[in-house]
Amino acid sequence: MVPKKKKDGVYLVCPNCGYEVKAKDTKGYSTRESVSEEKKTKVSVFDVKGARADEEERSQLREIYEVFLETLAEEEETGEE
Repeated sequence: MVPKKKKDGVYLVCPNCGYEVKAKDTKGYSTRESVSEEKKTKVSVFDVKGARADEEERSQLREIYEVFLETLAEEEETGEE
């Protein structure tokens, strides 16, 4: 008899005929499942919202930098500091 875990408890199941009996005492029984590498799936999660925010932030920083360079060039032309 092999222990099998179900929603309402642990059952002892015969691997040959499928006969099952609810286990009265679960001490000493352990259930273990093994999953083959073929059945395992790998999941990658991408944050599209974050990537868009980074692009927007870079765009804003470019604009600020361009304004800074223009202002600096104008100050150098007029001799102001």
